[in-house]
Amino acid sequence: MASLQKVIQRPPVFWSVVSFLLLMQFCLGLYSARQLSVTHDEYWHLPVGFLSLETGRFDYDRLNPPLIRSWSALPLLMTVAQSGSPALSSDPADYGDAFLEANPESYQHYYFLGRCMILVLAYISGLLLALWTRDLFSSQAACFAVFLWVMSPNILASAALGTQDLAITGFFLATLYCGWKFAHLPSWKWALLTGIALGLAQLTKYTAILLIPVLVIQWFLVRYKNAEIQERPAKKTVLMRWGVLALSSLCILNAGYLFHGSIQPLSSYQFQSSELKVLTALPEFLQIIPLPIPRDYLMGFDLQRFIMQQSHPTFLNNQWEEHGFRSYYLYTMLYKLPHGFQFLIVIAIYSWFKQPHMLPRRTLAVLLTPVVLLIVIASLANNQLGLRYVLPIFPFIILVCAPLIDQLDFDQHKILSYLIIIAILSLPLSLRYAPDHLAYFNELAGGPELGDTHLVDSNIDWGQDLYRLQDYLNQHPMDDLKLAYFGTIPPGKLGIKYELPAVFRPVPGKYAISVSILQGRPYTLRRQDGSRYNLEHDALGFFRFFEPEAQLGYSINFYDLTPEDIARWQTAVMQANRSMLSP
Repeated sequence: MASLQKVIQRPPVFWSVVSFLLLMQFCLGLYSARQLSVTHDEYWHLPVGFLSLETGRFDYDRLNPPLIRSWSALPLLMTVAQSGSPALSSDPADYGDAFLEANPESYQHYYFLGRCMILVLAYISGLLLALWTRDLFSSQAACFAVFLWVMSPNILASAALGTQDLAITGFFLATLYCGWKFAHLPSWKWALLTGIALGLAQLTKYTAILLIPVLVIQWFLVRYKNAEIQERPAKKTVLMRWGVLALSSLCILNAGYLFHGSIQPLSSYQFQSSELKVLTALPEFLQIIPLPIPRDYLMGFDLQRFIMQQSHPTFLNNQWEEHGFRSYYLYTMLYKLPHGFQFLIVIAIYSWFKQPHMLPRRTLAVLLTPVVLLIVIASLANNQLGLRYVLPIFPFIILVCAPLIDQLDFDQHKILSYLIIIAILSLPLSLRYAPDHLAYFNELAGGPELGDTHLVDSNIDWGQDLYRLQDYLNQHPMDDLKLAYFGTIPPGKLGIKYELPAVFRPVPGKYAISVSILQGRPYTLRRQDGSRYNLEHDALGFFRFFEPEAQLGYSINFYDLTPEDIARWQTAVMQANRSMLSP
């Protein structure tokens, strides 16, 4: 092991290993990006980003900041893509509709280009993860951290989609890495870099607001009574450098919105969320002070908080809850993390208690602060739609596990070393479902085949298998398909001919049902002509009684119901009713 460590420490070898691993992730991501149909939120992210690049406006859809949407849409500027010039709409899917109408032959390719831009960010994030791990531990641990990054199906799933989830994960990592460097060496350089990273994170997703308290906590965790800190500038100098950090962050945030509406008084706003409504109760002399925040950012943050405060159907382990489950994300990680990764986490915890020097308490506290804070806040929210909401914790869990590779010692710690090797060797098995990383569930959960009995929505079914349905219909032509699709892209645009199923009662016929709807998710379906129909909760739940004839990917079930099947269902319902009425 000592000789291997010496070899990996050489910069050419180290960067070759890291680059090879990340290139493998990039290629797997390209495969998924090409195979999967446009997913739920992707449908409007790319068109809205393209509109912002064309017009310089950011009020088309304020629910997400503009950076990653515009970043994904950059390649479209070198094509003949058209935005469709839609009017402002309260339904962001209208922008996707206009984009499809304007680019009927090429829109799939344009979405693929947008996904490639997210894969670039995944590559850069992996490089940054390697840098921080090497600074904390060793070159060998850094290579291991990148290996864990590449072998994570959850990271791969988001890396291959044109959404903000992978990007905010990378910016969490970048901001806290720069903040860690700033805490150790509070120079003007690191104050500026931390502020830039924080500003870019704010332009990526509103979740990044959590980085502000985390940076402050990180500063005190690193510096409080730390004898290793040599440079201790005067308090005035420290405050000035924190001022540079805050000012540079605000400048980046405002520049991202082209300084539109950046200096407007509080009195000019009307807020919906309870958090920001508090501001309207401030004294009048405070409400006339101009806010150095873009108007579209503040209005979008208010809208996002308002939506998160509303009740929303959440599914966990065959149960629905309107106000979320406090244990939702713990179960999500129990089901969707590969067992090898879970085992490494357990070994890391055990090793830390046995050998605290492996990961100093101060460093452990720095790494776990964003993990604990994000999980707690997400668990208290009403709107719980998938593991992607806590994806930014992954780099920090990987950093906690990374020093395990330096503990391999078959002479002194034989059993521990073999356990680590077994866990490592099992990790590539989690990629066997490619390109279906989005639908990944571990063996404890029954794999992706049974994943929908535990979790739905973006955990398994985000509209990614519409191409598979199209291929299935090309191989098995039919004129009487009934379709209930959990996705925003109108299936009719792919030439799929269908009707909506009858609700609350089965009738003979051929059906394609998305598993989120199968489990009872209320949803707005698209008819053949693209118009919308509001499906009630569990309106098609009776399909759970029947065995699907085929499973298209892991998110769409195909059924061919006969009169005999309907008779069996009716008999089962009557028997259930009798048992309920009997004393």
